[in-house]
Amino acid sequence: MRKILIINEEKNRKNPNVKSGVVSIEKRRFPRLNVDLPMKYSEVKVRKKQGGIAHDASEGGLLVYLQEEFPIGTKLKIEVFFSHGLRLTPIKAEAEIVWADIRGPGDWGEYKYGLKFINIGKDDFSKLKWLLNSLATLDYETISRKLSK
Repeated sequence: MRKILIINEEKNRKNPNVKSGVVSIEKRRFPRLNVDLPMKYSEVKVRKKQGGIAHDASEGGLLVYLQEEFPIGTKLKIEVFFSHGLRLTPIKAEAEIVWADIRGPGDWGEYKYGLKFINIGKDDFSKLKWLLNSLATLDYETISRKLSK
């Protein structure tokens, strides 16, 4: 099991030169990263695709916001799009809804779900790993810059 260190840095009000913060350890099999990427989805046996947002991603699945209400256990065909150079590249997979969250006040009809990958091709998994590694490197560089100030 990997551990991810998350640091929320705050300035000390009494002494602005002293930094303090909250450190939390996230214990997950697959660490997740914030992605906020456009996606398309449909139920496995349905052709009509809808749009959604992949909010965060890991090698095991996604946290997504979708336009429709689905029961836990529903299987979806998904495509998550990210820019790679000048191209918009899709990651295609089949996923299962493993948890659902009720909508918050003011949401515009979004339903929040946790998806677990149940079928992802070798090439698509390679694209996912490349994307996550790229984002993890950016996150590490951002944290390092903040801590060195």
